[in-house]
Amino acid sequence: MKTIIDRIYKFYHRYRNLVKRIDSKTTMKTSVKSVLGALLISFLIILLPSILVINMFIYTKLTFILSVILLIFVLGWVFLYYHFYYILIKNYHEDIKDINTRIPKYVEFSFSAFVILILGIVVLATVF
Repeated sequence: MKTIIDRIYKFYHRYRNLVKRIDSKTTMKTSVKSVLGALLISFLIILLPSILVINMFIYTKLTFILSVILLIFVLGWVFLYYHFYYILIKNYHEDIKDINTRIPKYVEFSFSAFVILILGIVVLATVF
């Protein structure tokens, strides 16, 4: 049991140190540009499939399946947001290209996706 706790502790410190290194090299201006750019790009990618699924809600027998598909699209949107955020941060700062941003990207995506998944399950459970 101690090895699992040690692994989690080491992974957390690795994540925290990577985030500190990334945050020390970024500025507020580039962070805001990266956030807005990532939101725009990820929204445009998810927009067309979401519109197609929303228009299919006229078929009443498929309502639950279409709701689950929309929840999957929202989770995909969160992943795309963090993916494009770190790509844009790397483009704005040359120093960050040497840093492994895979760990912070997946950790932040996992936390956000977990919260959204719980909210989606609660909403789907109350509606259906």
